[in-house]
Amino acid sequence: MEKNIKSSLTFQNYVVDYLEFKNNVEFNGEEVKVDFEIAPDFEINEDKTEMIVILNLVIFRDAENLNLPFEMSLRVFGVFSMNVEDENIERYKRNAVAILYPYIRAIVTNYTANANVNPLMLPTINVNKLIDIKEENKKKQN
Repeated sequence: MEKNIKSSLTFQNYVVDYLEFKNNVEFNGEEVKVDFEIAPDFEINEDKTEMIVILNLVIFRDAENLNLPFEMSLRVFGVFSMNVEDENIERYKRNAVAILYPYIRAIVTNYTANANVNPLMLPTINVNKLIDIKEENKKKQN
């Protein structure tokens, strides 16, 4: 592999920090549209050589009242490092989320399959739009 195409960002590991699943036994079995919220957060160390990406996910909030199959909350930490010192580690946030999100999709699919409900495969997401929305909301709060 040519060295000039190798990323400076290295995915080290991920940890499932929190997972909660509540089955709605009253669900009537109708087909439902996937309803989920995902919120990224980032922690960058002082020397800008390591970044923790935190993805918080909520699927089917308020399932019992809205006749949804289940509720699920999940928080995953992804650990990324930089191979070279880069003052602009911020630009790697989007790549890091794009790398971590498929792991969340797999966790949700496997968990729901093992919970004996219809396995749920989360749709792909527009990571750029997700980060843009987060940054816009952050500006509005300041």
